Amino acid sequence: MEIKLIATDLDGTFFDNDHITIPQRNIDAFKAAHDMGVKTAVASGRTKILTDDILNQLPFLDYLVTSNGAMTYDIKNNCVISSKLIENSQTLKIFQILDSHGIPFEIYFDGKCYASKESYKKYEEKNLQPIFLYVLKEFTTAVDDLSALIGNRGIEKINAMNLTAKEREMLENELRKTGEIYITSSISDNLEMNNYYANKGFALRSLADALGINSDNVMCFGDGENDCEMLSFAKYSFAMENGSDYAKNSAKFITASNYRCGVAQAIEKYVLEK
Repeated sequence: MEIKLIATDLDGTFFDNDHITIPQRNIDAFKAAHDMGVKTAVASGRTKILTDDILNQLPFLDYLVTSNGAMTYDIKNNCVISSKLIENSQTLKIFQILDSHGIPFEIYFDGKCYASKESYKKYEEKNLQPIFLYVLKEFTTAVDDLSALIGNRGIEKINAMNLTAKEREMLENELRKTGEIYITSSISDNLEMNNYYANKGFALRSLADALGINSDNVMCFGDGENDCEMLSFAKYSFAMENGSDYAKNSAKFITASNYRCGVAQAIEKYVLEK
């Protein structure tokens, strides 16, 4: 069997349109591949605390890539395979830039979500999509001082949402002056900042290396800008029909949309050979 590892993005890819539910057909295809000996992974922009429900729906899952590749976990052995964090000195410079422009933001740190109380209040006042408002209220902890919270430690990701195109362009130019940084998006109006080497492609390559396999043995799925490196890496990479042009240009194949179970369709054809 040529395919030995399957990794999939979540939102816009593996989930239904509610950003919560994995369609049963996708679960069944993933499980059937796993039962054949294929290793399974989820590769998301989310941090670990936001994946508990995924693990409940996929109790057989082997690996978890979070925060755009900043962290990769071996679920069965409860250990970290790879880690690429934003260094503390750069983190503080980014905080200063975002604060100087009054841009609300959240951070992913130690597997959890945090925002300053000021940012939290601004997000509550914004017209966020219901799923993002739910995540804010259920999983994001508001603190007085983010700098005091993290001390001298590195963080996984910084996320600014509901930005205009002008704000995005302005911020990207200023953020790059802080040093090498990976800037991407999972949706059109947000900006996600990671360690320069933290992306899903890096994480998937590190995981494949740990398993002793190469890109020819890897299948992956994605729909967004933050999936491009992963889609470029794998031989069997699929962009969703509903995906961005960035994803489609990086992938080797196109599969059906997330709400038509495009992940399952590809696994059924190339792995299960139905």
